[in-house]
Amino acid sequence: MSPGMRFICRALTATLFVLLSQLSIADNDQLDIQTVNTGWSYHWGDVPYNGSWQMQTADWTPLDVFNDVPGRPKGTTILWIKLALPAGHWRDPYLFIDSVDLTIQAFEHEQLTYEFSHISLAGTSKFEGWPWHLVPVSSLDEPTEIYFRIFSDYAFIGLSGEVVIGEKSDLLQRVYKRGMAGMVFIVILFVAGILVTTLGIIKRERRIALSTGLLSFDLVIMMFAENELSQVVFNDPLMWRYLAAFSYFLVPFFLAIVVREWFTGVVKRIALLVCAITSVFILGVIFASYNFGVSFINAYSIFDGLFILLVLSLLVGCFFRRAPLGFQDGLVIFGILALFLSLLADMFSAYNFLFWISHAGQWGLVFFTLAMLTVYLAKDRDQQINLNLLMNSLEKQVEERTYELTESQKRLEQLAQEDFLTGLLNRRSFVQQSKRELANALRRHAPFALVLFDIDHFKSINDTYGHGVGDKVLEKIAAVTKRTSREGDLICRYGGEEFVILLPESDADATHTFVNRLHCALQDISLMANNGEKINITASIGVVTFNNSTSNDADNHIHPEISKLLEFMLSQADEAMYDVKNNGRNGIKERTF
Repeated sequence: MSPGMRFICRALTATLFVLLSQLSIADNDQLDIQTVNTGWSYHWGDVPYNGSWQMQTADWTPLDVFNDVPGRPKGTTILWIKLALPAGHWRDPYLFIDSVDLTIQAFEHEQLTYEFSHISLAGTSKFEGWPWHLVPVSSLDEPTEIYFRIFSDYAFIGLSGEVVIGEKSDLLQRVYKRGMAGMVFIVILFVAGILVTTLGIIKRERRIALSTGLLSFDLVIMMFAENELSQVVFNDPLMWRYLAAFSYFLVPFFLAIVVREWFTGVVKRIALLVCAITSVFILGVIFASYNFGVSFINAYSIFDGLFILLVLSLLVGCFFRRAPLGFQDGLVIFGILALFLSLLADMFSAYNFLFWISHAGQWGLVFFTLAMLTVYLAKDRDQQINLNLLMNSLEKQVEERTYELTESQKRLEQLAQEDFLTGLLNRRSFVQQSKRELANALRRHAPFALVLFDIDHFKSINDTYGHGVGDKVLEKIAAVTKRTSREGDLICRYGGEEFVILLPESDADATHTFVNRLHCALQDISLMANNGEKINITASIGVVTFNNSTSNDADNHIHPEISKLLEFMLSQADEAMYDVKNNGRNGIKERTF
């Protein structure tokens, strides 16, 4: 894992530790707060009004659970709820209510003590958002009754979440603690969204990265709009509800974009259809709100069912695509599934199918973004492995290429030194190496010899049998000469059919023996021409031997320079060879100095 990835993992680990430590704080255990579970009763419709609300004369039905009021008459938009509070010890008591559907007035001793959005005497009001509420209680020195007049033309009416009582300062502290715990989720989601987007762009997967980043930032907006602290930052519940609603409506849209960019096959068409349906729904809500005055909150119940169908279709498409699922594909599906299940739990909690679960949706949002971040961390790990494999492969290829270049260089050097046909030394290489051998021999006063021979009547062989046969004759002569010579002797194809041999450490007797052996070997060469005729080889050989003893000053007397010495020996051998040719060919002429 790269250093950057290690830093990211440590930062996220530290953030999660803070998150868990925040969530481990028990709100009600450390604060002087009590949950209000008893003392509830209700009345459908408005109670009598005679200059003031006559709550005492109304019929009240006991209520076991305040957020599950039964028997709502059709078309009823007003619900009264009564709370009988026993005497308490708080000096500045307040009731904290998580949420209300939709607007509320609170009365104590027949006096209005709290109002969120005005409710007319005729029982009309308008939606202003879903904030939390702090309702003052005058005194709990003795038992008292609090009456709530609630308006809702929405599918739900009444109090939601939980209701607790305590000192105002403790309740606000509880709000801040819960809000800060939610803010940790939001920070994790925001940072992880930035990291996912950045890593995706770095890894040249811009479309996937941007779609994932947009979804993460959409979830951040939704989470903050529903966070308790948003109401403290800016007290405009309706604005926050607009942001929360439309960011929620956009979740399937951005999920579909992520799925469309990540997966292939039929799921891409499903994702495109989900995008289209979500877009039509959002535009329809905006159009109905603007032209017909339909409150956007009524779209929640429709969209909740639509959300389940759309996300389930994406998940089914992911699971039943033809291509096998890889580890990273599984992480993406896990993230989508976690997001879906958490929002589903949040939805069921809102519909009272489940007990109120705090931060249910937020956990899924965090799991989704962390899953996507893990995908890119896995990609980074895979890239590091592939990079190492590539580096090893490149190093191996470089080694192989270097070896090939070295061998090629050696081969080129060899080709530069060799005759292309016979594989013997060429003239240039022979001269260079001969000078070194002659210098060594002169320094050590060692004898040496030079043999120059020419193939007799070679031109007639080429003219009679063709140059192909002539080349075979030259190759055969080269092979015989190599086999006859000693290791360390320098053998060269000096001209067309001329060959020269430098014999280091060879005196007159040794040279004589070698030349006779070579002459016989050349005579034994027998080749068949294409027409079946037998070709016999003879050679005219000129030999120069240089004894180079300490008593002999010929090296100083003749040619003290190495190059001139070599030229002298070649000229002497050439003269000796032509003496043989002039005397009928196929012979040996030796000279000694």
